[in-house]
Amino acid sequence: MTNKGHIQFGDSSRQAALFETMILAAAADGSVDRVEVEEIYRQVFERPEFHGIHADDLKAAIEHAAKRVAEARSLEHILPSIVDRLPDKASRELAFGLAASVVVADGRAPPEELSILKALQDMFDLTEEEVARLFETAQQHGKFPPTKGK
Repeated sequence: MTNKGHIQFGDSSRQAALFETMILAAAADGSVDRVEVEEIYRQVFERPEFHGIHADDLKAAIEHAAKRVAEARSLEHILPSIVDRLPDKASRELAFGLAASVVVADGRAPPEELSILKALQDMFDLTEEEVARLFETAQQHGKFPPTKGK
């Protein structure tokens, strides 16, 4: 915590990995639409995994995640780092679901965004049935189950 009482997290945290996953999905088609940013904010404010992130810190956290994603040489460079920071199957399913929520937020699903979801599916070792369930939840703006990790 900082002296202002705001939560700070390092690049090694699960929260940072979740942010990076959403940013990857939002930026996959080469631009980040306002509705995609709004979806990221909505997820952060609704999800217990992000509890403690102060609104003032959120913009900086998103910018930090965007910078890490932008600095990655390739998906093959950043995806293993994300996987390593998601300690269990529930966290990986949540990350995929959050990314899918961002992808469907603007009502479009360009091939580049679907490619990111496919890469996440492969890296997170998710079955077609799990992906279908998570994608359907995202399309319906449903709630993903909370995870136990911090």
